[in-house]
Amino acid sequence: MIKHKVLIKEDENLEAAIAGIFQTLGPAKLRKKRILVKPNMLRSANPDDCVVTDPRLLRATVDFLLESGAEVVVGDNPMPDSRNMNELEVAQSCGFTDAAMGRFRNIGRYSKKIVRKANLLKELYISREVLDCDLLVSLPKFKTHELTIMTIAIKNHFGVIPGGQKLYIHSLFPKINDFSKVLLEIYQTRPPEIIIVDCLNIVDARGKKFSPGRLIAGDNGHAVDYTCALMAGVSPYHIPTVRIARDEKIFSPDNIEYHGVVKNIDGYTLPFTFPLRNTIVELFARFFYQILLKRVPVINHARCTRCSSCENVCPPRAIRKQQIDYGACIKCYCCLEICPNQAIRIKYKTI
Repeated sequence: MIKHKVLIKEDENLEAAIAGIFQTLGPAKLRKKRILVKPNMLRSANPDDCVVTDPRLLRATVDFLLESGAEVVVGDNPMPDSRNMNELEVAQSCGFTDAAMGRFRNIGRYSKKIVRKANLLKELYISREVLDCDLLVSLPKFKTHELTIMTIAIKNHFGVIPGGQKLYIHSLFPKINDFSKVLLEIYQTRPPEIIIVDCLNIVDARGKKFSPGRLIAGDNGHAVDYTCALMAGVSPYHIPTVRIARDEKIFSPDNIEYHGVVKNIDGYTLPFTFPLRNTIVELFARFFYQILLKRVPVINHARCTRCSSCENVCPPRAIRKQQIDYGACIKCYCCLEICPNQAIRIKYKTI
């Protein structure tokens, strides 16, 4: 029986904690390993908002890996916003550019199509850097989520999908159970080898801030999410991805090997539950994502130099001769990320 290690680190400096985590969970040698560090870069946010990974954790992780001789890339795929910020601009606002010490890369430029006929989600696109790395290190944020109650390791892995494609997947699977199954499918396509949850400074569903000063690390996303739910004071099986993983025998808490003490965060509040909550949330999500899907890439021909970068990078080949076939467009916005002249912007458009 394979045991999944979960480490709870607290009252230590970050450098010592990171070194201890890699000593327990990492490979014996990191030298010349191609390592992708994926923080939680949901959107443009100030680190004090406690909705993205703390830059201090990112810096300590990158620093340890570089000192170990690894080849490090840092990147994530944020949701596109109305300001048309690209990944590098979002990273700058989150404090990740400096924390990555020059290793932050725009991983939304190139993606690879993965076909899984037996899955709910038959086709998906994943950033090539995720598929090509030797070691994937995930740095989720400990936080709540209206749809899935909490968003930690499994939900953070949704970020391997190019930014705009997430909206499309949400629209295809508005039901919480279906969406949660899709999250598990994406996670299993290329799971991270090491997960380090940022539970340093966090915020609950009511906006109250806490400073537990903890890291929760592990080699299995289900085990990590199960542990974080316990710390939040909720039954882990209220988290749909944990419940489904248990029911489908992907995960069992009996296989967790703890290193450290699991302690509740007193007073931490999760999204309010009530009869028909899921139905109401699903209806709202369906409406919300259908509106967002009206946002499409639009080419400003006055700025376009006809370099064909957008054509070459488009996964479904929806761009030809500076024209976009919106019937084929999957709204991944890879074209937006790669355009060297900022000639592509996201606008609302009736198709």
